[in-house]
Amino acid sequence: MKSRIGLFILIGLFLYIVDYRFSYDDDSNQIIIPDDEILGLINTWRDQVGRDPSDEEIVRIINNLVNEEILYREALKLELDKNDRIIKRRLAQKVEFLKQDDRQPSSADLEEFYNENKSKYAVEDLFSFSHHFFSDQENSEARARESLIKITNGDEVDSDPFILGNDLNLVSKNDLEKNFGNSFYESLALMDDNQWFGPVASDLGVHIVFIKKKVNGYIPGLNQIYQKVYGDYLIMKRRENVINFLDEIKQDYEVIINPDLTFN
Repeated sequence: MKSRIGLFILIGLFLYIVDYRFSYDDDSNQIIIPDDEILGLINTWRDQVGRDPSDEEIVRIINNLVNEEILYREALKLELDKNDRIIKRRLAQKVEFLKQDDRQPSSADLEEFYNENKSKYAVEDLFSFSHHFFSDQENSEARARESLIKITNGDEVDSDPFILGNDLNLVSKNDLEKNFGNSFYESLALMDDNQWFGPVASDLGVHIVFIKKKVNGYIPGLNQIYQKVYGDYLIMKRRENVINFLDEIKQDYEVIINPDLTFN
């Protein structure tokens, strides 16, 4: 193991300078750096760089830590933390984290949570289909009817280009409503597979449609989505614990807001 004599000399000199700077009688100016904090920073450095730090790099790590602590304390003396929304939010987040409870839920807890929130885990209807699009013009519906006859007889169809293409696979109800409109989804939900039908109106125009495959929506069992339900339960409990904590301590505070404040 290589010698650390130079390292100790450098650290000792630096700490002497720090001690000289803050040598007056004020306990608040004593900087004690825990071993685990230094070792944690060194381990983080090692993970990021991929090797052990040199003596000089360790000194730099410690110097940066001490400098940060000094600047932090100077900032507090100047009350720079007061009325700073970002600092307030960060401190509030730390308290929220401390009040979160990550105790492992029982099987009964997860079962109850799953049953109360089944609808959130529903898998939507899925549609695979081909279509021809006719832009929203006066004769679009007539073109669609004519094209339906042609394609049923095996003839070519002269339709308009569509941004998503003519063949779409496993499109969800939500995506259908977003890209085509609710009425288009409702029409597809009522139609049989493996035949052309139309005209079908969408928010963009008129279509003739051939449904290749339709997968009905369903609610998966708890065992199929266990990890998802488990994670959602923990998030719910964390929020619940923070809300309960706030409700408990709010009574200790008096909130004063200017009743004459206007927002115009």
